[in-house]
Amino acid sequence: MDGRKSGDKLGKLFVFEGVDGTGKETQLNLFKKRLLSEGLRFKFHAFPRYNKPSSYFINRYLDDLESPYGDSDNVGPYMASLFYSLDRADASFGIKRWLENNDVVVLDRYTGSNVGHQGAKLADDNERKKYTDWLFNLEYEILQIPKPDLNIVLDNPMDVVKRRLTERQNSDAHEANFDHIQKARESYLWAAKNYDNFTVVSGVENDKELTPEEIHERVWELTRGDLGP
Repeated sequence: MDGRKSGDKLGKLFVFEGVDGTGKETQLNLFKKRLLSEGLRFKFHAFPRYNKPSSYFINRYLDDLESPYGDSDNVGPYMASLFYSLDRADASFGIKRWLENNDVVVLDRYTGSNVGHQGAKLADDNERKKYTDWLFNLEYEILQIPKPDLNIVLDNPMDVVKRRLTERQNSDAHEANFDHIQKARESYLWAAKNYDNFTVVSGVENDKELTPEEIHERVWELTRGDLGP
């Protein structure tokens, strides 16, 4: 949704993160509908941009059959992150314009996805901190990619994640990924404890799964203060 904002105030940058099985797509849709109902101007985009030339190395990295780099889990987090950083750097010029012309920019995955999924390759917290600080310096300082005002990490316990993914597709197709998903979840939760602009929104409370609408209200409470009266 386009529209020139009055004044020089930049829009807010909100990113939705989380492993599979946390309801990210549903929450993105609810959030966008809420922005529309509140009369706020916004832009939405999803990463990575697989169909763009800037994702050339990402597509090669993720090609299980023909990747020249070998299995993606065996590619180090620093090298793999460069592939994604290049795509975000290419997109950053458009994001900056959107922030100038809109109240909100909403992203489905961003730098935080590397913190979650590449950070999952590092078991030691000190190594994970070293990697994350390197990544943030690369993107926000060297490449001048816009830094999110808030990374909203949607989370569910692993038993809920496993059940949802099993219901979504044949369980055999996902079983090999559960170990990575667990480690990525732990890396996201670690980021929320160590960086102020990462916040966890859980889909479960007192062993009860919350409805999508209940989760959305929690997301809205986190963001509404940044969007003015």
